[in-house]
Amino acid sequence: MRQWMNSRNLVGWSVATALVAHLLLWLEQPLLVPAVAALVLTGLLPGWLFVAALYGPRATLSLGERILYAIGSGYGVMVTVMLLVSYLPGGVQRWQTLLAFDLTLAVLLFVIWRQRRGSAPPQPQAAEPIGENPPYPQTPQTILLVALAVLLLLGGFFRLANLGYSEFQGDEARAALRAAGVIQGYEDVLLIHKKGPTEILLPTVIYSLTGHLNEQTARLPFALAGLSALFAVFLLGWRLLGPVAGWAAAFLLVFDGYLIGFSHIVQYQSVVLLLAALVVQIAHRLYSRPTTPARDLTLMAFMLATGILSHYEAVAAALPAFFLLGAARYQRRMGWRTLSLAAIPGLLTGGALLAAFYVPFVLHPNFSATYTYLVDRRFGGEERAPYNNLTDFFIRTTTYNSIYFAVTMIVLVVIALLWAYRRGLAQPWANLASAAVVGVLAFTFWRPEWLRFGEIDLIIVPFAAAFVLVWLLPRLRAEERALWLWFGAPLLLAFFLTSKPRSHVYIFFTPWALLTGMVIGKAWDALRRRVGPARALAVGSAATVAATVVFGFYAYWFFVYNQVEVLRTWHENRPAGYWVPYSQPDDRAIFGFPLANGWKVVGALYDQGVIQGDYETNEKEAWVPAWYTRGQLRCGRTADWYFQIENLEPFTDGDFRRMEHFLRSGFEKWARVEINGADRMIIYKRTGAHSEYPTQQPTDGLQTLPLDEYKLSFDLMAQPTMTLTYPSVAPPIGNPLRANFNNQLWLEGYDIRYQEPLRAGENIYLTLYWRAQEPIPAHYKVFNQSYYGDGVMVAQLDGYPVCETRETWRWDPGELITDEYVVPVNPEAPDGLYPLYTGMYVEETMERIPVMDESGNPVATQVHLTDIRIGVE
Repeated sequence: MRQWMNSRNLVGWSVATALVAHLLLWLEQPLLVPAVAALVLTGLLPGWLFVAALYGPRATLSLGERILYAIGSGYGVMVTVMLLVSYLPGGVQRWQTLLAFDLTLAVLLFVIWRQRRGSAPPQPQAAEPIGENPPYPQTPQTILLVALAVLLLLGGFFRLANLGYSEFQGDEARAALRAAGVIQGYEDVLLIHKKGPTEILLPTVIYSLTGHLNEQTARLPFALAGLSALFAVFLLGWRLLGPVAGWAAAFLLVFDGYLIGFSHIVQYQSVVLLLAALVVQIAHRLYSRPTTPARDLTLMAFMLATGILSHYEAVAAALPAFFLLGAARYQRRMGWRTLSLAAIPGLLTGGALLAAFYVPFVLHPNFSATYTYLVDRRFGGEERAPYNNLTDFFIRTTTYNSIYFAVTMIVLVVIALLWAYRRGLAQPWANLASAAVVGVLAFTFWRPEWLRFGEIDLIIVPFAAAFVLVWLLPRLRAEERALWLWFGAPLLLAFFLTSKPRSHVYIFFTPWALLTGMVIGKAWDALRRRVGPARALAVGSAATVAATVVFGFYAYWFFVYNQVEVLRTWHENRPAGYWVPYSQPDDRAIFGFPLANGWKVVGALYDQGVIQGDYETNEKEAWVPAWYTRGQLRCGRTADWYFQIENLEPFTDGDFRRMEHFLRSGFEKWARVEINGADRMIIYKRTGAHSEYPTQQPTDGLQTLPLDEYKLSFDLMAQPTMTLTYPSVAPPIGNPLRANFNNQLWLEGYDIRYQEPLRAGENIYLTLYWRAQEPIPAHYKVFNQSYYGDGVMVAQLDGYPVCETRETWRWDPGELITDEYVVPVNPEAPDGLYPLYTGMYVEETMERIPVMDESGNPVATQVHLTDIRIGVE
């Protein structure tokens, strides 16, 4: 294998692999096959060649490093190339994507060919298959292979099994919709996203090359990143702490429910976890063996930049990486001049990649909405920092994981902290610090808000003190100190300086697992010395089996077994033997659990013409219905259909009463969607019939629509040519205006269409484009009027923005709001030319919002949009 990688055959094998991938893309295959071919062609193969070109034929990389660097670089290549392709004018065509990645392969192959042309064959190297680290004894080959197989089988099972069962959930559908937006040529679709573009660009690659996208193919690159992250943690732990510690850390993460859930969704977290581990590993490679600093720093910068393009949270990996680089300089392993010159290619590479996206991102008008979201909703809120998110974290964590897993991880990391104190402090001070840590934790578990004084919660103080002390301890190895920095700083940020961290706490999970692995590694060493290697191996194997059963059963029941969807039916199907500290699991911002409501049936029925017209639903977010209805208009004012689902997100009694009240306006049950033998969606049709309690109508006799009969037909018609509307994209404004309403918001423009000649009794289709300039404390209503004389109405429609779903007090400054209205023309309207006006008012007082001139003076209470002609001129 090593000889193949370092021989001239690499070029030939790469060309052959690319040709096979092209062939699989063109042949009629199940959707998964061309998706895999696309990932090989655009990710794995160019990633492999990128590493080969970067390090050259005499690279001293181990097999484990080469494979993982290739995978990480592959994600970087996919993101970079697809980002550049998305900037091309017009929509993204399949040939453009293929050509871009083929040119990338050609350039890399040419570089490799030039490097190896005439070079002497490299000498075989006796490196460990995964990695070498002198302070630790070499691991027997058989044990190593078994350890790798355990990670691959268990990690692959939990991350890849039933990947396509769940429908897109929340932000997943947004990423899929915006992938279609990239392909259709919406030029700023990436810039209105409030985070990095990776979670859009990765499915765009598959969507563009295969012409289809379903849940399984969209999630596949993220699931593979989650699986690869386990091996990246193994390699990193091996290098920092030894093979047992590295494997134990990766093994524990196999069962981490957060990470399993992240692998089951079209979101950035798995990519960040993979790249963060590799960034720190490369930094440690530089720290321990600074033989190729320029190449290492270039690769590290490329991966760090790709991580930051996935989410800003990836910057957390820079903390341990830069610390290790600083330690290398402090210990005189590298001189300033050497380090500075070696950093130039990396700074240029990473800086150019980040600038390619974040410069236009920051300059875009929507950035102020992103800034408001981050500052006010993530780091702000009704209260001000410091916060206390410990209870939220514990409840959420014991939803994603069993209580036994959570307590194990907490106890082991506390042991690691106390052990660090013991080694770094004199015994009396170590005992005092240890007692303080145990006391604070015990008291916090008993009473989480024990340090709250009025509006201020000071629980951050003892936690920060514990971490600052370990950061400053003498006699700690640089590797361990880097882990404590990587663990402690993001933890303090998430728990105490972020208003709603929720699942974003994952940013400190890798160092957390490595520190617990360190404790397990030390315990293993002690056991082996005490009872001998054979008995220690037997005990370790038994512990591994026990952990797999206890931790794995919970993970299987909640994330893989989909017959009952345990989180949805928790009270009836919660696994026995797993105590929990709550009576109801957390249902806020929960992702990655099995959930299917039968939306594909709705999409297929729309495609077949069985269902026609606008709709409404009790699904709170816009993204999921927009994807599965393929862009049909969701508007309660004009809805002919209503789709009732079981929300996994919070659905209160008030929400249910509002749904019941809406259905009273002439809706009857029409059909039910069945999944696993149970009703998951009730479809209502507007018939005009009145019922006091429509939801309580019997379902007996309704036609039953099994999901299995519609899934394939929906997947085949889920092409990127669907209709895209707000909020998935920001459509171009046909008639710009920029009318100023009270210095609070702008009417940026409008679009209008109607059948000509327009007749009395017909409709005007009007779209208004609003952009808030500051937070709006009130709830404004929009009026659209056309009249003559003293107010004789020709056409009129008032309504709250976005079909009553987007109140003005929820508008983020800078966000473009697309607001559609179907304005009916009065059946008695005489022929003629009439002005069309729009404006806003407060419904309770009927006070209109003034329109301002360029000097900021009120000049009107409505805006003249255009003139409409009724009848023939």
